[in-house]
Amino acid sequence: MKAFVKKFLQPANIDCGEVRVGLMSFSTQVTIEFHLNTYYTKAEVVDAIDKVPWRYGSTNTADGLKTMHEEMFSKANGDRPGVQNICIIMADGTSNINEQRTIPEAKKARQKGIHIYAIGIALWDLNEVIGIASQPASLNAFAVNSFDDLEDLDKKIFKSYCSASTKGLMKSGKKLVILDGVLRDVEVGVRVENDSDSAALI
Repeated sequence: MKAFVKKFLQPANIDCGEVRVGLMSFSTQVTIEFHLNTYYTKAEVVDAIDKVPWRYGSTNTADGLKTMHEEMFSKANGDRPGVQNICIIMADGTSNINEQRTIPEAKKARQKGIHIYAIGIALWDLNEVIGIASQPASLNAFAVNSFDDLEDLDKKIFKSYCSASTKGLMKSGKKLVILDGVLRDVEVGVRVENDSDSAALI
């Protein structure tokens, strides 16, 4: 999972300030590893991702989404007004803590203008993934059979977002939040923020 996150950020122009990255992990509890305004170089971001510890527990997606739209995308933590927000959430299980709040929290995020991509990994039931994602689900909800299938998923997400290249998306000024609830272990949240865009993985 960390390898996917780091690969996902490869095109991001972090060092020149066009992209900012924040990281959040969640399992039973939510942990903000670092905010959008904590690190300003790709080397620092990659090093911080590598240091995220394994966290075992349940799947509290609702609080992950709530923390994303209330705290991570806030001016005090590096967010900027007038910038499009994008969230990418990954999960290999459905919520089992506060599950009745999961889709409502996603709805609140979308109402704030946050575009949500949802990725289900080895899930037989994708109803929650589809309910979290922005509409249409055909462009914003993804299902893969294993971690290996994540290899080229970043390209598919970028392609669904715009016809431009991955590099173009990472430079076009958008906020991206990735929520990772995989294996209820390391749930990495990386937010990438451009001067006009922000991105966050959670």
